[in-house]
Amino acid sequence: MSVIANMIDLSTWNLTIPEQVPAQTIETRLMKAGYRSPYFYRSGNSLFFWAPVTGTTTKNSVYPRSELRETFPDGKLRNWLYSEGNHSLKASLAVTQVPSSGKVVIGQVHSKDNPTPYIKLQYRVERGVGYVNVELRNKPADAKSPVVMTYKSMPLNTRFNYSIDISRKGDLKVAINGLTYTGKVDPAWAGKRFYFKAGVYTLDNVGPATEGGRTVFHQLSATHTK
Repeated sequence: MSVIANMIDLSTWNLTIPEQVPAQTIETRLMKAGYRSPYFYRSGNSLFFWAPVTGTTTKNSVYPRSELRETFPDGKLRNWLYSEGNHSLKASLAVTQVPSSGKVVIGQVHSKDNPTPYIKLQYRVERGVGYVNVELRNKPADAKSPVVMTYKSMPLNTRFNYSIDISRKGDLKVAINGLTYTGKVDPAWAGKRFYFKAGVYTLDNVGPATEGGRTVFHQLSATHTK
């Protein structure tokens, strides 16, 4: 299994944590200064995320998250049209805990101009077996985002890689440990500005405070090239 080489750079991310109402955003400047809490911390070269089912939520969701959202180094939110260049999100991580629903989201291509995301990478445990699903919303107005690819037999606590690549021509490639989905971004998304997210978004809100989603990211990078 290939491993991404560089230490995770937090200078172009902010962080949402499941505390306060609506959920609190930790600014980029604080991330660069070494922010840590029960919901997020760095240890060595790795980042640890925790989102209990009892946590607070963002205004457009009923589920808690401890999740990075890309920014510019000055903290301004980074939003991009896919036609502006080539865009890539790469990660190496392990999911170490899931809630009773068995489901967490570990990476997203969201849209500033649409209430629902374009791509979600969902990890789920069902009957003791772990899976990683690629959910893709074909058009912005679609009510559902069907599963277009599944990596089967991914146990909890297993390190794996994922990547999402979108070219300026709308070519899409999503890879999970070498299993690859390719397609084209529907032109209906052409005017919608995207941004990357990564961490843990817990798809459950029922249970005790010890229940939730937990991940550890060993590598993470978001890049944009012309």
